Amino acid sequence: MESSETPPPQTQPQTQPLPEQPLGAQQQLQVQKQQPPNLSASSIYQTKTMVLGNDIKNLVILIPNEGHEPSPDYSQPPPEELRVINQPYIPQNAVVNVGTAVTWFNADVGHPHIITLVDNSTNNVVYDSGEFEEFTASSPITLNNTGAFSYSGPSFADEFPDFLMKGTLTVVDQSFPTFASATNASSSGAATDSGIDTVTTLMVPANLIEEISSELQGQGFGMDNQYMFDSLRGGDSTTGDEEQQVLLVLTSSGKDINQVISALQEIVPTLPYS
Repeated sequence: MESSETPPPQTQPQTQPLPEQPLGAQQQLQVQKQQPPNLSASSIYQTKTMVLGNDIKNLVILIPNEGHEPSPDYSQPPPEELRVINQPYIPQNAVVNVGTAVTWFNADVGHPHIITLVDNSTNNVVYDSGEFEEFTASSPITLNNTGAFSYSGPSFADEFPDFLMKGTLTVVDQSFPTFASATNASSSGAATDSGIDTVTTLMVPANLIEEISSELQGQGFGMDNQYMFDSLRGGDSTTGDEEQQVLLVLTSSGKDINQVISALQEIVPTLPYS
């Protein structure tokens, strides 16, 4: 492999989260090949999985605020829930087409991150991002071969030195486009080639959704769909003093991945997270 006004969410077919261990790499690929594209924010929240079609060239995975906090299944979980959302990466698991470039954007305030990507078939490290700070992104990696991959990074939380944030990437020869599939047309219902080539996500306090949506559109993002959820840790300064949060699925057309990151950098630091 070479490294090189917002509409309500649509009712989408549910995907299943990628299994962490039971299936082998080849079995996992066969399962994922059968899945149609799915960008439903509700599904991403519930299954922790996003499936992209063959028209998407860039995926920006979000590291959300407080994403470094451990989940309750950690060997030494905290006495109370410290996460805002139920996954350390959004999406935690992604199915992408061959040739997709992937990068990780750090929106976890005050915490650096590192991404290490491992080929499950060989256990070889195929990508190491190095450390990248808040409101910056890792260098992209272009996934040129099919395969099942795991990625992880330390939380950099002093209280939980052994906790690893984990996710998966599955690269397939995708048969379906994201925005021309009858099973997952865009939010507008159109089943035509939209020119959309980049997908990312963003978490926003619900009381700011109109303001932030306007700013995102001003930066050239399309608002595909959204899902409102309650912060797992309640409302405090880490959530913008707002218990209700909104998960947005954003799209972009005709920009390279660096331009998309620059646009995110204009908005994400202004969110009232701490």
